Amino acid sequence: MTIKCIIIDLGDVLIELDFSKFFNDVITQSPLNKPQTPIILEFFRQSDTYHQGKITDEEFYKQACELLGGDQACSLDQKQFFASFNSIINDLNLDMVELIRNIKTSNNFKLICMSNINSSHWNYLKKQKWDIWELFDEFILSHEIHLTKPDPKVFELAIKKAGCKPKEILFIDDGLNNIRSASEMGINAIRYMGLDELVEELLKYGIKIS
Repeated sequence: MTIKCIIIDLGDVLIELDFSKFFNDVITQSPLNKPQTPIILEFFRQSDTYHQGKITDEEFYKQACELLGGDQACSLDQKQFFASFNSIINDLNLDMVELIRNIKTSNNFKLICMSNINSSHWNYLKKQKWDIWELFDEFILSHEIHLTKPDPKVFELAIKKAGCKPKEILFIDDGLNNIRSASEMGINAIRYMGLDELVEELLKYGIKIS
């Protein structure tokens, strides 16, 4: 089996996430945030339409306020809300960046970045002085294609972008459901559980990493 394309996720793979500030600024302020009400789970469950680019920033802010308990529950105005929301994006996983660079220079692969990411997070990312975007040949971003993983249509698009057979693609993601969906499409998939485990799996596919 020859791998011709590697597809890599962003959040909690290439980019480290930290929900603590957002949780403290927004979730804990909600009168609905009680032990018996997992409001943060409901918040992110309802945010799919925003990740798919189907609602605007303003609509997402209003939806968040309504979900958290009405206008009075929003202690932050829209600008403050998004500043806190974007703080979820914490830092680069520098070890992973180095690994991808090594893969790119040591192999002749097409590299695709595929992420469930909303426009606010994406615009925030592009403002960071992170020299990583040239690593990728293609980007598949949920807010641009109006679909989120693990929808099989996302992987159908990925196969077209890869320009090769599913068995010639390797997909790296931290989400179990995403891994399952890719596997069902015939794509080789590795669930990211840490750098050492990933390197072991990459070597099994005969991928040069240095």
